[in-house]
Amino acid sequence: MTSAGLLLLTSGIIFMTLASFPAVSTKVRGLFYGWKLVGLTLLITALAGGPVWNGVGVWVTALEQHFGWSRAQLTGAFSMAQFQGSLVGPVMGYLIDRLGTQRMVFIGFAVAGLGFMIFSRTTNLPIFYFSYFLIMLGVTGGSWLPMMTALNHWFHSKRGAAMGIAGEGSFLGGLVLVPILAWAVTPSNFGWSVTAQWIGIVFLAAAWPLSRLIRNEPQEFGQLPDGETPGQREARLLEQRTESQNEAPDGGLNFTARQALRTQAFWFITFGHALSSMLIATLTVHLVPLLTDQGMSLQTAAYVWSVLMAVGAVFQLLGGYMSDRLPRNQVLFGFAALQTAGFILAAFIDNLPMAILFAIIYGAGFGGRVPITTAIRGDYFGNKAFATITGISMAPLYLFMLAAPLFAAAMFDSTGSYTVAFLILGGLGSMSGVLFLFAKKPNALPVDKNTTPATSLV
Repeated sequence: MTSAGLLLLTSGIIFMTLASFPAVSTKVRGLFYGWKLVGLTLLITALAGGPVWNGVGVWVTALEQHFGWSRAQLTGAFSMAQFQGSLVGPVMGYLIDRLGTQRMVFIGFAVAGLGFMIFSRTTNLPIFYFSYFLIMLGVTGGSWLPMMTALNHWFHSKRGAAMGIAGEGSFLGGLVLVPILAWAVTPSNFGWSVTAQWIGIVFLAAAWPLSRLIRNEPQEFGQLPDGETPGQREARLLEQRTESQNEAPDGGLNFTARQALRTQAFWFITFGHALSSMLIATLTVHLVPLLTDQGMSLQTAAYVWSVLMAVGAVFQLLGGYMSDRLPRNQVLFGFAALQTAGFILAAFIDNLPMAILFAIIYGAGFGGRVPITTAIRGDYFGNKAFATITGISMAPLYLFMLAAPLFAAAMFDSTGSYTVAFLILGGLGSMSGVLFLFAKKPNALPVDKNTTPATSLV
């Protein structure tokens, strides 16, 4: 297959998927449009999750073989991208709340596409760092956060299930696209440079049509969240009041960013999420190199990652389902503990069967946790400032995701092994579940004499 053929195949898949959505209009017909947005989120997060988030280990291995750069030098680009995420995350959340999901997805995909085009011309570390900065900036502002913000508006009682299904895109991207990426970057096939170039073209081509299919919230089209009728919504809220006098009706509490910052739950969720996410950030960069260090081929290592993603995809649905029926913080505790156990097991991988066992255990914990860390913020803090609150909450997360892979890389370069680094990070990650467990849902708004608009940053 030629590079042009690969592009046509990829583009065909994208636009056949787009064709399954209704034409752009101002009226929602047939199936509740929230579920169509779930499908669109699947596509967008798969495109971002495959070659960008899930593909980091493949890029690290390919560039290490081509340029001979150290693990710390290569990890630096990913960590720098996390650093910019900690700086621009709150700004991105604010812009999403102000500009809307549609515009942010268009801008984000265009920026990521430009980043891949520059990446394909990498000849030295500064160009690599700059290009990866643009790629991560684009996907940070144009994929997961804006789409989850839209879904948070379109779903209330079914929020966990909707976000669980929508989040499958990242797992599917890792499951399907990472083995293809590992094959494509092999010098005897396309090589990393040509592969990056065509990925950039696909991102640029998809930016406009994808963004035009997005709707920001159901009220703009005379709809209610979850596709309910007014009568159904009233009956459900009455039932909730009857079952629990201490829990406010869904949508009854809408926190400003300032008010959310004054709750204990915000900080427990923030640092619980940060500690658990630093584990996946470390594996995203170092799992494929770790496996190739054990004598596995790049393709085999990519298949192990696919197993992790496949298990994660299944358990993400289970996590979303459970979190709609049980206290979200308690479910988070269980999945975070399982994720940590899997991560610690990675420190002892020395053969393929153990690698598969790790992928199953870690994938179950990680997959189950992912949708709940998003849904719990919407459940606890409401809709109006969701993106702003989430963006601020994720600033420490990016700093943890910066430090952990760099720490693992530095330990590897000095000792030739990941074992000690993984055990230390696993010990720290074990605290995430405890923090989630202590994150109780606020049942009243903090007293704020100088209440600011819901989208205010402070």
